[in-house]
Amino acid sequence: MADHSTGSDDTYALSGTLLAAGSIVLFIGTLFYIRLTPELGLPTAAANRTQALSDALALGPRPMLLAGGFAFFGDVLLTAGCVALLTRRRLRHSDLEPFGWTLIAMGAAVAMIFDSLMAVVLEPLARLPDPGVFLAFKGWFDLLFASGNVPYGIGAIAVLVADARSEHPLLPKALAAFGIVVGMVAFVSGAGYVGGILVLPAAIGLTVTFGCLVFAILGVQIARRESSRASRARTTANLAASAVAGVRS
Repeated sequence: MADHSTGSDDTYALSGTLLAAGSIVLFIGTLFYIRLTPELGLPTAAANRTQALSDALALGPRPMLLAGGFAFFGDVLLTAGCVALLTRRRLRHSDLEPFGWTLIAMGAAVAMIFDSLMAVVLEPLARLPDPGVFLAFKGWFDLLFASGNVPYGIGAIAVLVADARSEHPLLPKALAAFGIVVGMVAFVSGAGYVGGILVLPAAIGLTVTFGCLVFAILGVQIARRESSRASRARTTANLAASAVAGVRS
């Protein structure tokens, strides 16, 4: 299926850079999340939230701040990059790609909330005399984390399928297929947790980590291709202006 450009003067090099930067910073945040315990850093069963309280007290504020803080700023950059790319390229007679960027942006926006909870809210709540407050906010954290994976997973599938079906794909087929599988697992694990059907904390967390790698590469590819296209356009314009000036002289 052929690409449908939004305009010959459009360029999205900075948008691709935003996407890559957000994915990289969020990836670093996920590495800090891995240093936390699964009960604390990932959506868990309600029965395990008491253990998350004990883990928060044992670890202290710094590990939680690093995990939530890096992830929060990655979420911000990723959301901005997705919004900036909404009009970049659409398949002819299809709005699959902007549909996907919108959903990923929604997932990242939800992540801003639960990552900020991890960064600055949960640890002080763990030190309160009443454990019920921490347990309630940890339940909110778990719900937001899992539910954010639903639009993220669908959006990732849409964006990567659109790229694979385009005339000039940016990603190798194997990497795109891997990203699509990651999106499917993100959707199933997130929806399963929210629906009370299954609890797969590792799947929920690792799909974010692996997805960051895929979208970091995609962002770099977008930035490179758009920069090259803009450079060619400037060269053509300069040659045309020189030819016109030569004719007039």
